[in-house]
Amino acid sequence: MDWEAILKFLGGATALSGLFAYLGKKSIESYLAGKLESHKKNLERIAAEHSIRFQHLHSERAMVVKELYEKLVTLDGSLYSTLRRFQAVGEESLEEKVGTLGENFNELRNYYLPKRIFLEEPLCELIDKILESAKGIFYDITTYAVNTEDLSYRYDRELYKERHKFWEKARGIHENEISELKKGLENEFRNILGINA
Repeated sequence: MDWEAILKFLGGATALSGLFAYLGKKSIESYLAGKLESHKKNLERIAAEHSIRFQHLHSERAMVVKELYEKLVTLDGSLYSTLRRFQAVGEESLEEKVGTLGENFNELRNYYLPKRIFLEEPLCELIDKILESAKGIFYDITTYAVNTEDLSYRYDRELYKERHKFWEKARGIHENEISELKKGLENEFRNILGINA
């Protein structure tokens, strides 16, 4: 056997197998690079969809916060106007103010309840406390006749004193409890909107 022929044969076979190994490796690398690129594009698409959904949700949540706060300010203004110790001449009557207060309370409550899902639970608890306090105030000021000129007060001064106690209690709740809750709520809303950041 000719060693030279064997070496040529083995060299050629080795070169050929090296060529096949190299081509196979390149083929696998190309295949894996294609798969990797496909996965990258899929992840980029999913990230873009998530970003769009998140931006939409944040915009919708910001709108809920805006409208909820507007309704809260309206209710607070109505409470302040109704509970003032001295009513200006030419203003609505107390009965009308109490009616408006009830409407403002219901408007805030009816808007808020279906939108609770947009807010964290501690924030919902804060709003619930405000609503509960406002409802308590409404019950306090409507326990007795709202109008101080009502005939029942002319004949029963004790009844008038009871009415006065309920109104003072309502004023205290508004000035202390609701004002503090409202400040806390404002700070939470600012955090949601990224204003405190």
